[in-house]
Amino acid sequence: MNTLFIGQNRVELVTVNSTNNYALELAKTGRIADGTLVWAHEQTAGRGQRGNGWQSSPDLNITLSIILRPELDAYKQFYLTKAVSLGVKEFVEDLIGNSSEVRVKWPNDIYVGDKKIAGILIENILRGEQINTTVIGIGLNVNQCGFSADLKNVISLKLITGKTYDIKTGIDTLCEHIEPRYLQLKTNKHNLLDADYHKNLYRLDKLCEYEKDGTLFKATLIGVNGQGKLLLKLEKGETLSCDFKEVGFL
Repeated sequence: MNTLFIGQNRVELVTVNSTNNYALELAKTGRIADGTLVWAHEQTAGRGQRGNGWQSSPDLNITLSIILRPELDAYKQFYLTKAVSLGVKEFVEDLIGNSSEVRVKWPNDIYVGDKKIAGILIENILRGEQINTTVIGIGLNVNQCGFSADLKNVISLKLITGKTYDIKTGIDTLCEHIEPRYLQLKTNKHNLLDADYHKNLYRLDKLCEYEKDGTLFKATLIGVNGQGKLLLKLEKGETLSCDFKEVGFL
């Protein structure tokens, strides 16, 4: 594996409730190496954004968490989202060979067309006003072909390409895609992350339907502000900024 530190130290688990839970406990000891990866063959209670669960069949998908020491000002935390989202996005597009179909659905889901292939959960440990440690959980659908009936818009690499992938090789390659983006963050190349995250946003510049406080409306997604809030331009011309739990994509 061609990385400097991400994924070089690994904890492999047969089964665990949540790799993020396990990694957070490891991180709190303060003795774990930067870039340590916690990988589980089976995750029984995976967690996603907004308290959602993450469903995954044993040994068919990538379910892992990465422990990092970004030493990042807390107000810049959305750059972690940008860096990791772009790394995962680029991993997926390299395997399917169609970059135009792979997008980041704000804040950090990865979509192929209109279907979700990966979710990311970032949890931070603060020291004062800095992010001392972050745990990045990634669930990525690889070889699974059957999903619960209530999951209407999910897809996997195998459903797209018809190929079966080796999970360990996939994890290595994923680390190789995430590390360069994370190093851009560490070296303050924020302008690159801003530009690439913006141009890869799902629904960018498209008039679509959304829901907020029980009300349906149409708007054009025009970007994300410095605090990570979604910017929607309403049909009457005004701009609405929305936090993570304030707006739903329809």
